[in-house]
Amino acid sequence: MTPHLATVGLILGIAAALGAAAETPPAQVFFQAHRGGLLEVPENTLAALRHAWACPGAVPEVDLRTTKDGVLICLHDDTAGRTLESPETFADTDVADLTFDQLREWDAGVKFDPRYAGERVPSLDEVFEAMKEDAQRQIYLDLKGADLERLAALIERYGLVDRVIFVHGKQPTCMALKKRFEGARTMTWLSGVPFLIKRRFEDMAKDGFRGIDQIQFHLEAKKSEGAIEYIFDEDYLRYAFEKAKAAGVELQLRPFRFDAASLRPLLEIGVRWFVADEPRRFSQAVAEAMNPARPAAPQEESSHGH
Repeated sequence: MTPHLATVGLILGIAAALGAAAETPPAQVFFQAHRGGLLEVPENTLAALRHAWACPGAVPEVDLRTTKDGVLICLHDDTAGRTLESPETFADTDVADLTFDQLREWDAGVKFDPRYAGERVPSLDEVFEAMKEDAQRQIYLDLKGADLERLAALIERYGLVDRVIFVHGKQPTCMALKKRFEGARTMTWLSGVPFLIKRRFEDMAKDGFRGIDQIQFHLEAKKSEGAIEYIFDEDYLRYAFEKAKAAGVELQLRPFRFDAASLRPLLEIGVRWFVADEPRRFSQAVAEAMNPARPAAPQEESSHGH
């Protein structure tokens, strides 16, 4: 090969390599769709799960309780009155004292929006059946009141342990769950004022984050409107991200206010797991943050709580 042709070949090789690098997508962003996306759809329903799974990166979260007749269901509260069209006489009855058939009589969607009339409290069996439709579907299970032996039997029957992330507020429970469900992932959260979150984070770090795969920070904004500035600065979040990463743990952030501009620095730190009550709006904000040259359609911000 002549020197000229060799030079041309080298230039073309470098250009090809640069082109391939430019086409390599960034690490995928995932986020927990809290209760399935409670500000966009009726929480803890199959409609909510399907809504979340349709949003890039979303992993819906459901709350588990057990009925009087031993059925695992998806419901956040221990009573039916807030989300279901239950008779007044049963509004404050503990769902553990109600049968599955009773709960299924009451609409779970119409209170959120009449468009969702006809939704019902789903059983965990129905959720797992929906997960079988697509091998990419994952789910968070918040064990509000779940019978662990029934849960274990269902997970084993459907073979979904590697697609489930258990949620619990106490580290010892997360440790017990990992022991009970071999290969399972767990998530716990830290909330409150910054000082308490930092102190609890350091305590868990000293213990090697035992039993924890994801550690979530509640990321409040300093103001309720205007430009978004979070209670933790970028230096501290980078420190927490690196410390968790060194232990093989994902730092998960729950920004209570967000837009593309506020998410971009968090993504630049390396955070790839989040939590949102608005899965569609969040996925659009992430897309805009990662591709600023192609902004997504403007989205109206909603206020939301835990």
